[in-house]
Amino acid sequence: MTPAEAKVKIAELRSQVARHDELYYRRAKPEITDFDYDRLKFELAGREEEFPQFASVDSPTQRVGDDRAQGFKEVAHRQKMLSLDNTYNEAEVRAFHARLVKLLETDDLRYTVEPKIDGLAVSLTYEEGELVRAVTRGKGDRGDDVTANVLTIATLPRQLAAKGGAVPRVVEIRGEIYLTQAEFDRINAERAAAGEELYANPRNVAAGSIKLLDSAEVARRQLAIVLYSLGHCEPEVVRSQDELHERLRAWRLPVVERIWRVRGIDEAWAAIGELDALRRTFAYGTDGAVVKLDDFAQQRDAGATDKAPRWAIAYKYKPDTARTRLKSITIQVGKTGILSPVAELEPVFLSLSTISRATLHNEDEIRRKDIRVGDLVEIERAGEVIPAVLRSFPEERPKGAKEFDLSAAVEGKCPVCGGKIARVEVDTESGLGAAWKCQNYDCRAQRAGRLGFFCSRRALAIDGVGEIVAAKLVELDLVRDPPDLYDVPREALATLNLGTTEEPRIFGEKNATKMVAAREAARSLPLEKWLYALSVPEVGESTARELGRRHRSFAELVDSKLLRFVLKKAELVERRELEAPASRKNPAKNDEERTRRKDLCAQLDREVAALDTGPLAGVPSEIGPAVAASALEFFAGKPGRRLLAKLNTLGIDPQGTVMETGVFTGKTLVLTGTLPTMKREEAEQKILAAGGKVSGSVSKKTSFVLAGAEAGSKLDKARELGVAVIDEAELRRLLG
Repeated sequence: MTPAEAKVKIAELRSQVARHDELYYRRAKPEITDFDYDRLKFELAGREEEFPQFASVDSPTQRVGDDRAQGFKEVAHRQKMLSLDNTYNEAEVRAFHARLVKLLETDDLRYTVEPKIDGLAVSLTYEEGELVRAVTRGKGDRGDDVTANVLTIATLPRQLAAKGGAVPRVVEIRGEIYLTQAEFDRINAERAAAGEELYANPRNVAAGSIKLLDSAEVARRQLAIVLYSLGHCEPEVVRSQDELHERLRAWRLPVVERIWRVRGIDEAWAAIGELDALRRTFAYGTDGAVVKLDDFAQQRDAGATDKAPRWAIAYKYKPDTARTRLKSITIQVGKTGILSPVAELEPVFLSLSTISRATLHNEDEIRRKDIRVGDLVEIERAGEVIPAVLRSFPEERPKGAKEFDLSAAVEGKCPVCGGKIARVEVDTESGLGAAWKCQNYDCRAQRAGRLGFFCSRRALAIDGVGEIVAAKLVELDLVRDPPDLYDVPREALATLNLGTTEEPRIFGEKNATKMVAAREAARSLPLEKWLYALSVPEVGESTARELGRRHRSFAELVDSKLLRFVLKKAELVERRELEAPASRKNPAKNDEERTRRKDLCAQLDREVAALDTGPLAGVPSEIGPAVAASALEFFAGKPGRRLLAKLNTLGIDPQGTVMETGVFTGKTLVLTGTLPTMKREEAEQKILAAGGKVSGSVSKKTSFVLAGAEAGSKLDKARELGVAVIDEAELRRLLG
């Protein structure tokens, strides 16, 4: 791989990892398994090591995943809260031991081996024995204050038991919030009765619940917690990990059922095997074993990177798998019209559930794995996603089994609406791939998918309209486009039958009243939320946010000068690349042509430079030519015009949070620490209103770092790079 190719590949991998970090840490809705995610990060780390000129402190291989969410106050950890390095094989566990032997200059090392809980990491601060604060890991140095939600956990004592020995004046105790399988099943049963989409697994529910802004709703989820690690402690009262576990028990804190205290790596590896045999009997989900140096003094000597301690490692167990028979392949149609194959299986028990369906991803994946109807297949349930088919066993294949052809299976038309289908390029985990797509925008399956998305928490947050309710509203022709939901009377919603005539399941008065209140509240949401909720092609959440900051209304957006500017610039740049004398696609044939094209390129460069210094300059990377073309085409077409006409009829006119030209136009600011009088959200809004952009990390391109009390590593980074540091008073002065 050449350096140029490596640069492109590294950028692609960073983009993929960043997307999955967002899904896992912030949305609690991962789309790939831990193994596949770690594989991406391992590949990225390998490329960065091979090509160090492209390494960056902002790379996901060098930092902790960020789980912060809007609406929570940020709090600094007294001691950084790091993540763990992962491994999936014995050789790397032994290599971890060898590194410590070399670093500490002794092979007489004692370890603890503990369950790796599959939940949400949290840090509890007790002062004089009383629980005063609970904070998520966040970015390691700072996290979200979720104290009100954590106080709903019934098993967590507010006061440390004095009989447990000396209680530190201040102590940070780290642990994991989780949901038991029984509670997960109860919540899903309630959602099924209400016609809402079922949750995928307990980990996602626990992570999503702790970030709810309504602590009463959190209390209804009956979360649990287990504690296992130490942060800042003043004064020190324990000297080892083993001693810490004993002290946690004595303080009456919930802890793991068992830890192994071992000597040397052979005993550690044996303990990992013992834990694997026991872990399915625990109340919480476990996906691995954590090996830690037992002695705290040795931990301090070993140190840590910016991301993880050198004295601990997580061994991840292989996901649970089972073998069963593939009976048939059915096709589902999503909100974008993509046809997705689903494996219909002979029921098999796996990971505490009976599995009868699994994802097959797409037709190309089926062919790559050579999966055919009738095959004996191996399926995997890795906790984070729905079960997936790993492979087939051709040697046990029944005679006559044919390769799967999706187009032939659906007879060349959408299985829901009968409309035309076409092969299109789509984003996959490994880049661009191909899929079949229904071309009918009014396909019933797409309409139901768009309605469910429209009402989802990250869109308009209209509670009660999950997958089942959305499908029923579309099936009964009560809703064609998502905004039609506003025309459905509360009485019709209350009597909506989500079941069958023989086994009715009524939506109910309570759910209907709640949903009507939520849809009315959504009327006042800003343009960015509505733009995202309407499923405009190519417009994701961050893109919608940037578009909402640069347009006052839908009326301004549909004839956007900014979007036409983006297309014009892209056209000039593309033409410039084509006219370059040394263009690969169109090289100059002689000196005369080379001179002519060189002059033309100079002219094109001047035109691009003029655009970049004009009134529309400074367009963020989120608004590229693909987004601009898609948005303009969508709102000029029949579906977009129909949606806008409906919003106009309903009297809904969402307003953009327009970024005016101001003192921070074209500048990027980073916030760190607690400001004296301003909340973080207030400061961000003032910066955005003055034309600035707020970033989460410091780089050479950062214009200012706004620092408050207890500023962390971002302040150190700013000083290292020579970035200007301002305080709240200076911010107010600049804003006038």
